[in-house]
Amino acid sequence: MNGRRLRVITRWLVAGAVVVGASTGLASASSDEPVTTGPTVLVGRGEVEPGGSVRLTINGFDSPWVTMSVCGNEARRGSGDCDLPGSVSNEFNDDSTTMIYNFQVGTPPTDCPCVIRVVGRDGREVAQAPIVLTGHPVGPIIDPPEIGQMLELDLVAKVGEMPGLAGLRSQLGGETRYDVTIAVRNTSNSPLQQVRLSGSAGRDASDNLTELPFDDPGLIAVGQTWQQTVSVVVPAPSFGGVQWRATASNAGPPVDTTITTQHRPWLLILLVLTAATALVVVLLRWLVRRRAERDQGKQGTQDEASSQFPGGGPQSGVFAGAGRSS
Repeated sequence: MNGRRLRVITRWLVAGAVVVGASTGLASASSDEPVTTGPTVLVGRGEVEPGGSVRLTINGFDSPWVTMSVCGNEARRGSGDCDLPGSVSNEFNDDSTTMIYNFQVGTPPTDCPCVIRVVGRDGREVAQAPIVLTGHPVGPIIDPPEIGQMLELDLVAKVGEMPGLAGLRSQLGGETRYDVTIAVRNTSNSPLQQVRLSGSAGRDASDNLTELPFDDPGLIAVGQTWQQTVSVVVPAPSFGGVQWRATASNAGPPVDTTITTQHRPWLLILLVLTAATALVVVLLRWLVRRRAERDQGKQGTQDEASSQFPGGGPQSGVFAGAGRSS
């Protein structure tokens, strides 16, 4: 490794710094259209008399079987509003995630508004659809006396696709794009319409690089999950951890979640290691050359002394003369 090679490596490092410095220095963000997912139930007709049948089309459950009930009070108080004696359980076919079932509608123990409620094995998967029961009384909706947490919040952040120069810049520690996905699941027995979302990102809990531009979900039906992905560009230097934070509010107690991602710009790390190795090699070569030159200088001094006193030095000549005089 010589000085010329070191200069080449230095130029590469300088070029990398220029590429990194070409970033805007400001965080930016964009968002995709949100989607709503989760189990569903479709009712074949919107009105039926108690004792009549309706065709239910059930989709999206992970559970191998479901329980179907008719409920009053929009099932706001859960199974207490449902006709449990008239509930029916049925399994999905092994090769299908869709169930079509002719369900006989009973009489719920509470007043309408009424719904058909379908629940999975563990109770976490729920789907509801409204239905009118001819002749059944209609009354005001009564919410449960105590409302706990009504939402589940999930946050995922990962480095997004960055082709060409943008990808090179990211691998050199420059600005880096992240795709951040938030998922809000309605775990309550009521449709939620006023959920508000907020989010931010920073290098630690006290830092704020950018806000996450999540939309407000609008209506989230019972058992449904609202999901949206936003793209955020974190400015340079993009190295180490980024903390992502999100809050869902205005539906029961606020729900918070925080995750941390780690970004390692491997190209920058490789260049730094290569430069450090080159510097060590150059220093070692310089030390070896310096020692060799020093040893060569000592040898030259000894050779010069020998050439001036070929008989073995000035003292040997004195002793020889003294011997002849005696």
